[in-house]
Amino acid sequence: MSDTAFTVERSDRWLLRAPDGAPFLSIGVVHADDTNLRYPHNAGIHRARYGGSRRRWVRESLVPEMASWGFNTVGWTSEYVSGAGLATEGGVVDLGHSEGLPAEVLAGAGVPYTLSLRVAEIEHWNGFPAYRDPRTPAFAEWCDHLARTVCRPDDPRLLGYFLADVPGWGRHPTGAGYPAGELAGIADAYYRVATEAIRRHDPHHLILGDRYGTRTGVPDAVLDAAAPYLDVLSVQTFPGPAPGALDAALERIERWQERTGLPVLIADTGNWCPTAMNPGRTGSARDQRERAAGYTASAEAFAARPWCVGWHWCSWLENPHRGFGLKDPWDEPYRDLTDAVTEVNHRLLGQLHVQELPEP
Repeated sequence: MSDTAFTVERSDRWLLRAPDGAPFLSIGVVHADDTNLRYPHNAGIHRARYGGSRRRWVRESLVPEMASWGFNTVGWTSEYVSGAGLATEGGVVDLGHSEGLPAEVLAGAGVPYTLSLRVAEIEHWNGFPAYRDPRTPAFAEWCDHLARTVCRPDDPRLLGYFLADVPGWGRHPTGAGYPAGELAGIADAYYRVATEAIRRHDPHHLILGDRYGTRTGVPDAVLDAAAPYLDVLSVQTFPGPAPGALDAALERIERWQERTGLPVLIADTGNWCPTAMNPGRTGSARDQRERAAGYTASAEAFAARPWCVGWHWCSWLENPHRGFGLKDPWDEPYRDLTDAVTEVNHRLLGQLHVQELPEP
């Protein structure tokens, strides 16, 4: 057990261990970024409530509300900024994720958090993927640069490092992709080189890997290549309310878990419904109460799986391009959702006898 980093261990179930040795289930929020409170429709709220300060927003809003609702981790904070709202003439804007909250801000929040190293631009959502060969010296140089820049080896609140978001390891929607016959060797080089770079600069913290999507899928050859280099298998899933959808997603995740032998972090999950800002956002829940029921069902199902070390909910505050949120676009909680989330989070943490916010 490390006194500077979270670890994973298995007894009757997989669990994280905080640096002080306490068992820990990571219940996090995704896309917690105050840029969502800096649009023309809400920038005045950001200035009036938080003085336009990102650090004040973290200290006075994000952290205390997270804790009160039973969340204990700041998950992936980057934003997808190339959505339909920015598209031109039906195309896709050649932009990617934002950088998310800076590491220094996250480290100062006083709660567990994650960081990411975008070692490759092969995301399924990326309209302009770049399938560069990870067997080249250039890839190793890039990974080492990212690790030198991002890694924080002595921070006891850092949970670990993600790599790419929803990578298109199979054939990409654009038609791009790695040669199928070389996939095993390419994937081995990708994970080996990326994780060696991290370990050179941080031998302590968990490597959470790519955030595989249950809808996008991941080839078995990639899972086999990744498994020796990762501490945790990270998955995102948005199963929807249809009967059997959650069970089907969990069956797929369980097959991946059995193949790799790794504990699983549900690194991104959520649902949505029509709202004042996004009235046409259909295909999931009908209202916030139905979103709450979906959260409860998902959280209980995740907690019941012995391989699950936590789940991270998408997202913190609704914006014009992503109609998800625990809070509305004007910084007010969706109480029908957050009241239910609070109850189930505290209840499940209590049932599993894990602490809510570990001390470093």
